[in-house]
Amino acid sequence: MAPFIFQKKAGMSGDKLEKILPHKVFEGNRPTNSIMVDKITPFNLGLLIAMYEQKIFTQGIIWDIISFDQWGVELG
Repeated sequence: MAPFIFQKKAGMSGDKLEKILPHKVFEGNRPTNSIMVDKITPFNLGLLIAMYEQKIFTQGIIWDIISFDQWGVELG
């Protein structure tokens, strides 16, 4: 669990050039989605699938594409 939390913090805050080697420097402010559940159940898995489906639908509306139409996907 500790590496997971560290990676989340590193993605948010980044690191400074003075602190590490130049080839290991990266910008912070990288948005991510983290979903934690106590147990993977059919209900939780269904919620996860529904969440991603809603995300794709919403992005399609924002970008003015039909997300679930093959022609829209192929134009990508």
